[in-house]
Amino acid sequence: MPAALYNPTLEEVQFAQEAAWGDAAVPTIGLTGVEDCKMTPRKEFVQIKDKRASAIPAYISALNRTSGEATLSGVFTYTQGEYLLNAMFALDASSPHAYIAAVTPVAPVSWNLLYGQSGLCYSMAGALMDKLVLKYDTNGPIRYEAHFQGKEPVSDVREALVPPTCLIGFGHQTVLSIDTLATAHGTTPLALTSFTAEASIENSRHPVWHMGTLNPDNYTHGVWGGSLRLVLEMTAATKAYLTASLAETVEADGFNIRLASTSGADVLLLDFSGHLLTTPPMYTEVDGVTTCELVFAPAYSAQAAMLSCWKASLTAA
Repeated sequence: MPAALYNPTLEEVQFAQEAAWGDAAVPTIGLTGVEDCKMTPRKEFVQIKDKRASAIPAYISALNRTSGEATLSGVFTYTQGEYLLNAMFALDASSPHAYIAAVTPVAPVSWNLLYGQSGLCYSMAGALMDKLVLKYDTNGPIRYEAHFQGKEPVSDVREALVPPTCLIGFGHQTVLSIDTLATAHGTTPLALTSFTAEASIENSRHPVWHMGTLNPDNYTHGVWGGSLRLVLEMTAATKAYLTASLAETVEADGFNIRLASTSGADVLLLDFSGHLLTTPPMYTEVDGVTTCELVFAPAYSAQAAMLSCWKASLTAA
């Protein structure tokens, strides 16, 4: 009788928010809306090129260190979006959940991330999110891509968890506002026929190794970064950004931008502050509609309600 085959349709993603970094807590949460997951072990070997009176390049090798990497993507839900935002920023259990790119680094929420199917599961403890991309499309769901670094994946057993029914966020539920750095987010909504947005949030957080360890045994913080890319229908309002950028002779234009998504009592606010460092191309088009493509780099906003470059709020009914 042939052996049973593993089947990708039986895969699922589970995780636990660790109480302490790398504690390998048993997964307690089943994720809804995951479209793709990839978990990659990283073992760094080196060949020892010793003197053997031989033209053969190497005879022996050694293991330097181990670690793990994972990518996760799917549709963003109001119901479980807090877990992604907790991992990118820091845990906030209040409602609405509030997040900010802290000027003084704070302790992150790490995951024990499990991926697989019955008989073929691996988990990666100490999974630190260092990049979260939110993609907005006028005519589709809000999607996310998340990147993690952590300890080396180990064989594990899937828990008996059932992902909950979740409410998906959509681009058509989203209002885009663009204001100057001196003006509060959300002051000037744009009445656009269509737009897409890609918010790439990065924290440069990564694991570190010390003497006596193969797996990483700690982590360190980095500088906040990323970008916000908007592709907007060309109107008199959006043309003004192109014209202003062409007229600038001293410094880059700065903006406070808000993406506000609402479904009944469920609300996702993503606030961004940044500089328009590159003059937009003059003529681009999508589906026969002339567009304006704006790419912003994060920058500090001294506006009283911001005092950072990235900020988010999530209310889930």
